[in-house]
Amino acid sequence: MARLLAFVVRPAPRPVHWGIVVATAFIVAEIVLVHLFKRVAPENAFGAIFLMGVLVVSAGWSMPLAVATSLASTLAYIYIHLEGADSLAPAMFVFLPIALLTNLLAGQARSQTQEAEQRRREADLSAELARLMLGAGDLPHALERAGQRMARVLDVPEVTLTTGRLEPDGDHHAIPLRSGDERIGTLLVPAQLPLNTLRRWQRMVPAIEALLTAAMDREHITAELETSRKELERFFDVASESLFISDHHTLTRVNPAFTRTLGFTATELAQRPFMDLVHPDDRDNTRLALEELRTDHREVQFENRCIRNDGETRWFQWSVVSDHGLLFGAGRDVTERRREQDRLREAQRQIEASHQEVSALATQQTALRRVATQVARGAKPDEVYPLAVGELSVGISVSHSTLLRYESESTAVVVAALDTESVERLQVGDKVPLEGDSLAVRILRTGAPARIDSYAGLDSEIAMRLRGFGVRAGVAAPIIVDGHTWGALIAGTSGDEPLPPGTEERVGDFADLVSTAIFNAESRAEITASRARIVAAADQARRRFERDLHDGAQQRIVSLGLELRAVQASVPDENTALQDQMSHVVDGLAGLYADLQELSRGIHPAILSKGGLGPALRTLARRSSVPVVLDIDVGHRLPESVEVAAYYVVAEALTNAAKHASASEVAVRAAADGDELAVSVSDDGIGGAVSGGGSGLIGLKDRVEALSGRLEVSSPPGAGTTLSVRIPLDAA
Repeated sequence: MARLLAFVVRPAPRPVHWGIVVATAFIVAEIVLVHLFKRVAPENAFGAIFLMGVLVVSAGWSMPLAVATSLASTLAYIYIHLEGADSLAPAMFVFLPIALLTNLLAGQARSQTQEAEQRRREADLSAELARLMLGAGDLPHALERAGQRMARVLDVPEVTLTTGRLEPDGDHHAIPLRSGDERIGTLLVPAQLPLNTLRRWQRMVPAIEALLTAAMDREHITAELETSRKELERFFDVASESLFISDHHTLTRVNPAFTRTLGFTATELAQRPFMDLVHPDDRDNTRLALEELRTDHREVQFENRCIRNDGETRWFQWSVVSDHGLLFGAGRDVTERRREQDRLREAQRQIEASHQEVSALATQQTALRRVATQVARGAKPDEVYPLAVGELSVGISVSHSTLLRYESESTAVVVAALDTESVERLQVGDKVPLEGDSLAVRILRTGAPARIDSYAGLDSEIAMRLRGFGVRAGVAAPIIVDGHTWGALIAGTSGDEPLPPGTEERVGDFADLVSTAIFNAESRAEITASRARIVAAADQARRRFERDLHDGAQQRIVSLGLELRAVQASVPDENTALQDQMSHVVDGLAGLYADLQELSRGIHPAILSKGGLGPALRTLARRSSVPVVLDIDVGHRLPESVEVAAYYVVAEALTNAAKHASASEVAVRAAADGDELAVSVSDDGIGGAVSGGGSGLIGLKDRVEALSGRLEVSSPPGAGTTLSVRIPLDAA
């Protein structure tokens, strides 16, 4: 049925002569059929048969032929109905409009069919143009073929499609092609075209513009891709790094640098497994690195060794990516860098070794400095001993350190000990017998550093005790004080290896500091005792001088004064001149007596010997020209040297406050707490006092320090002066 409709309803009418033949044949056949059917049915029942020819001709040919066929069919219909003229008029009025309507409907159907066919052909043409324009590598040639195809399909003499700008002429009409606001080409068609064809061209222009835009973009992209491909090819060939492409198993392509670096030709490397080039020891790691690309398609980087054609091993640093089943890799020969790294590592190892030595030396020097600082500050030996063994343990990194003092040829006593790894150790005060073989015995005999690399097999008591503490080896240095061996400083280790060479010298550095501390302490004690004896002797001499002055000269002056007063009383009253002279002499003797009395007090205050420190300080306060506030808590007599020192400190402070401080008040405090006497003198003067130069405080400081005491002066400018003294009571 579809084929019949396609045959009958055509987009373009058939030739007219064929239409006349068909119309005549249908009218004859219709008359014959009606005559045949009249015998079995009424003749009015077959009027629709005459519409068959009208329908066929209207669908297949032009409207004029269809109208002629309708008239002919009407005449034939009239002829058939001549016998029934009474019913002819109604039949005519029915048949003729139906015939004409049939012509009209068939013509519309043919027009719509023609329009649909044109649009189909236009769609086919657009598809073919897309294939030509978007699939060709040469766009001008593709545009030429597209123009030819459009001319053939649209039944025009010629069509020109170009990306250039063409102007219309008398024979051609130029249709500009645009992409947005930009003109991208021209469509040149004949100038004299039917209206229907011109409309078809107008419908196709947007599609042609879109295809031309896409074709030009494609050509541009293709050109860029071709340029990029050539650049990549050039880069691949001239790159200094070794580049390869592999299918995960074999090498499919390598660049000249790859062949040059590994010494193979491209032919030798073609289809060769990449792993054949890798050093056997690095193949597992290389496989693991490449396996990561199967699960994670990101770039992997690794280093391995590859074997050259001549057997030499070279180090490579690879960067490999995976894409569409292929491996793309770039490698750099880093052999020299690796060798340099090996040299740097060796140098680093040596530097680290040196650094360790320097660090150990710095640690030792730091430890020595801490001990030396305490020694320089005059720390007591009892304070230096534990510090020395602790810093020795840190300074030379040993776990056990002991300081021994020789009591006799057969016994030594522990004065300090430290063990950082064991709770059990030698205790301070332990007696160590000097028998058998031990470091202490060796030092006592030789006076030189000694070493025992293993205590195993030694049967001396100290060796067995040290083994019990986990000490396996040790070194020791003597402590020499004033030319004789005072003791030994011992360092021990619980490690399997003995202490390194040179440890004896390092221990000796600490031992020297201990020797210095002991010598300084002894020297300081001797100096202090000597100064105390000097001060005591000076005080005794002052006291004798004061007593002699009081019992001698002062008493004689008193006697002379009394005698002169008696003589003066015997002089007659009228001899006023002589009386005046004698009065002047007596007054002079009285003044001399007062001066000697004041001098005797400065030499040695008699009240200090008679009443003690408290009354003496009260006397000083009464005589002071500056008001004094006293706070004295001394309930008993103190050693004479202590009282004298405190007295002179207060006396000097009151004198300075009156002469230099411009003070309005002075506070004097003295307290004895059983072990020492504390005295402080504070004024509210101008401050700024110094103890250097010719200050009288220097002598006071010497006197106090001779008694192992301390004198401190605080005198900020504008804030007064405070002088503080502490004197141990057992130093006298």
